[in-house]
Amino acid sequence: MTKRTSRCLAALAAAGLSVLLPAASPRAADTRIALVVPGPNAYFDSWRQAIADASKKYGFTGIFAVPPTDAFNLTQENALLDSLAARGYTGFGLFPGDTHGTNAEEAKLARRGVHTININGCTYDPGAAAFCISTDIYKAAAYQAQELIHAIGGSGDIALLASQLTDPNTQLRIQAVKATVAATGGKVNLVQIVADIDTPQLSPPAVNALLAARGNTLAGAMSTSYNPSIAMAVALTDNPQFRHVKFIGADAAPQVIEAIRKGYITGTLFQNTYGMGYAGAYAAFRMAHDGCTVRTDAPFDKSLQTAKQLTAGVLLVTQANVAKYPGPASLPDDTTHLITTIDQQVLHCP
Repeated sequence: MTKRTSRCLAALAAAGLSVLLPAASPRAADTRIALVVPGPNAYFDSWRQAIADASKKYGFTGIFAVPPTDAFNLTQENALLDSLAARGYTGFGLFPGDTHGTNAEEAKLARRGVHTININGCTYDPGAAAFCISTDIYKAAAYQAQELIHAIGGSGDIALLASQLTDPNTQLRIQAVKATVAATGGKVNLVQIVADIDTPQLSPPAVNALLAARGNTLAGAMSTSYNPSIAMAVALTDNPQFRHVKFIGADAAPQVIEAIRKGYITGTLFQNTYGMGYAGAYAAFRMAHDGCTVRTDAPFDKSLQTAKQLTAGVLLVTQANVAKYPGPASLPDDTTHLITTIDQQVLHCP
């Protein structure tokens, strides 16, 4: 405030006139944003870096939070969200612990003025989340299955390694793979689905048991989750007798990337895990700090779960292009696209 302005204000006050000053804008650093998951899973490790990078760029206070549980747990995730809200966090990007059960928690948070965005998995409409940032789960799994069928030459037996059945995405992926296999008219057979194994402890014995029982007859296998992808990549690396099994994994674990480089597995379906976390944290910050709202004409896609999906990209990484993607699960061009779309087409800011 200049001296001249101060003198003018003093004169007005002396004349008995009230003076209304504009309210100070809240500092970005006072806005607290969290990325939250329902339990530990290495797939989400890149979210820690995503929110660190987003908070540094945009100035808010951000954390990556995981409840003290050994596996995905909706109750524990809800308790963590409540605790963070009580500590002043007003924006969350979260992976839903349940496709239906998370809706009640997000509605409760909304009544407290807390903004939520679902990331990497959507809940079923109607829900209180502003929107969902995710790959098209069904289409991505179908694409992965199509690529596997192509890799095995269009016929043969395949197996599917899947995540927890409580994972919002697992049932959609199973449906997509079954439909893709059915479209071959019997040329390809889905002979086994191995689910509920997405932990470092459960995946290796499950994969070894599958190969012991069916390894000689399987033409291919695919995994739609992180830990089973590692387990199969390691198994095919260590057991050359099974390398006739064409395998397409998921995500970007170092063991998977190395197996692709050496030609031991066919490829992996890369999701933009980092970018979805980064964009979700950014959107939550803009809503919590700047009062932005979601446009009624936002260019959302309609999925089997929600009509409010901002779709992130996927990429099949093979030996031909693996050198371009040595780091965390990040597709930089897709991240830029997500941020630009959020800024220009999704959010309306006063």
